[in-house]
Amino acid sequence: MTDRSGVPAGATVAGPDADERSVSIIIPTYNERENIEQVVERCRDALAEYRFEIVVIDDDSPDGTWRFVEDEYEGLEAVRVVRRTEDSGLATAVSRGFDEATYELCAVIDADLQHPPEKLPELIAAFDSGADIVIGSRHVPGGGVENWSRFRRLVSRGAMTIAKLALPPTRGISDPMSGFFAVRREILTGVSLAPTGYKILLEILLKCDYDRVVEVPYVFTERERGESKLSAGEYLGFLEHVYDLRRGGYAGRNPHAAVSADRNQH
Repeated sequence: MTDRSGVPAGATVAGPDADERSVSIIIPTYNERENIEQVVERCRDALAEYRFEIVVIDDDSPDGTWRFVEDEYEGLEAVRVVRRTEDSGLATAVSRGFDEATYELCAVIDADLQHPPEKLPELIAAFDSGADIVIGSRHVPGGGVENWSRFRRLVSRGAMTIAKLALPPTRGISDPMSGFFAVRREILTGVSLAPTGYKILLEILLKCDYDRVVEVPYVFTERERGESKLSAGEYLGFLEHVYDLRRGGYAGRNPHAAVSADRNQH
C-alpha cells in the first residue's frame, strides 16, 4: 500500500542519496479517460521504492480525463492534475509539467501505455552514473517497436533522418525523438522551452546545458484503447520545430558536434 506522500507504507527511499531518488512523473493527456487509471497505477507500482509525484497535465479533455483524476485521487498528495483550458498540445503540456514539478528528476511518459511504466526504475537508476538526460530508446539493442505498419516505420525513419541531418548535436543519440525520457530538473533552469509539435526532447537536447546522456532500451507498443493523436498536422508541426531549432542555433552547444550517448543494454 502506498501512503499519501507517495512512499509505500513501511518502505524507505532506495539508493544512497534520497534526493537522487525523488522523481516527478509528467503525464500529458487529452481524451485518455480509458487509460489514465491504468497508467497512474502502474507508475505507482513501478515506483514503490522511490519518493515520487505524478503530475497529469490535461488539455481540458472532453471525455473528462481531468475530472476522473481529480475525483479518483482526491486527497492523495502523490497524484495531482493540472487542467489547461487555454493552451494545448503535447509538447507544451510537458513543458508545463516541468514547471509544476517539485522533485529533482522529471520523467515523461505517455498516457496511452505505449511507454512501459515498469521501465521507469531503469531510467531513474541511470542517474546514479552521472547522467543528466536518460532516454528510453527504441533503437538500441533490446529496444524496438511492436505492430507498426511499414508506412509508419518509414515515416518514423524519415523524421529521424531529417532531425539528425538538420540538428548535428542529435547525431550521437540513437533515439533523439523519444517521448519517454527523464532529466535532471536543474538542467531546465533558465531555459526557455518553446516546442512546436510533439518532440520536446529535441528542444531539451538542443537548448539545455548537460554533460551526459544515457539511453535505456524499451519496446514501444501500440495503444490498446483510445484514439491516436498523430495526424498530418503533427508531422507538419515537427518539421516547423526542426526548422525553428536549426534557425535558432544550439544555445551554446557546438553546432557541428554530436552528443555522445551511453547505452544501457539489457
